[in-house]
Amino acid sequence: MAKAQEYLQTQIEISDLFHVYGELLSPRQRTFIRLYYDENLSLAEIAERHEISRQAVHDAIKHGRRALANYEQTLHLLELRRNGGAPVTSNCWRGKVETILNEMEKTLREGSADLANRLPAQIASLRELLNGVGSPPGAQDSFREEAVA
Repeated sequence: MAKAQEYLQTQIEISDLFHVYGELLSPRQRTFIRLYYDENLSLAEIAERHEISRQAVHDAIKHGRRALANYEQTLHLLELRRNGGAPVTSNCWRGKVETILNEMEKTLREGSADLANRLPAQIASLRELLNGVGSPPGAQDSFREEAVA
């Protein structure tokens, strides 16, 4: 019974991460994760639909899951959402984060050619906010450690 609960919790966690960061994945990863976790298709069913190997589907999902976990480890947006935004104490700070996130969404919607340049700059801006004045207690130290790792 405990294994079934762990499995279900993992499925929910990945689905939640996907709904927060899914647009940052490659189209292939996004499609396969959506089919696997949201539509509950097997690797074989996805592979058959896309006329590729089961292993190719598995690899795309594995890399996508890893990317989602890395985004959360860096940005903590799912944690903030689950906590009702609790660590964000300043309205000014919250407004700056909102502005950057809106810019990121616009960049993704437009599908601009310089996507690879703009998103890292916007993520760096978020990190600056988290490491600056008004950041959540302890955020400065944890982000420095992650940057070094």
